[in-house]
Amino acid sequence: MSLGQALRRLRKQKGLTLAELADRTDSYVGNLSRIERNVAKPSLDLLYRVADALDSTMADIFSISEASGTQRDPRQVALNTFFISLPEQDRELLVSFAELLQAHSRKALSNISVDAKPLPVTHEPEPGEPDTHPTDEGRKNAN
Repeated sequence: MSLGQALRRLRKQKGLTLAELADRTDSYVGNLSRIERNVAKPSLDLLYRVADALDSTMADIFSISEASGTQRDPRQVALNTFFISLPEQDRELLVSFAELLQAHSRKALSNISVDAKPLPVTHEPEPGEPDTHPTDEGRKNAN
């Protein structure tokens, strides 16, 4: 169910006309009608005013909206509810964090490289054996 359909359902359950809801929300009948028909999207401010006018919470509205015939992930619904209840600067922080998570999860394993050079083998020299390593010899000769 869309957001507009959820708002219409709540409005009708409360027995309100579009005109009455428009009065209570300081909005216009045409604007609310377009929102209910999914022609327009409400601003967050208007959505809060509509929720108040319908004696509902944003979580109620989105729960109804999310409760369509398909099975929704309850974690997604909870995340949507949390997001809506946050102050604007915290929303920006949450979006930034989500973008970081998304970028991290997109990293392909092929992008992760491990140095292909073999690690030097260290061994204790036998008595009488020179105390050098093959790479040490190369460095000595290069100088």
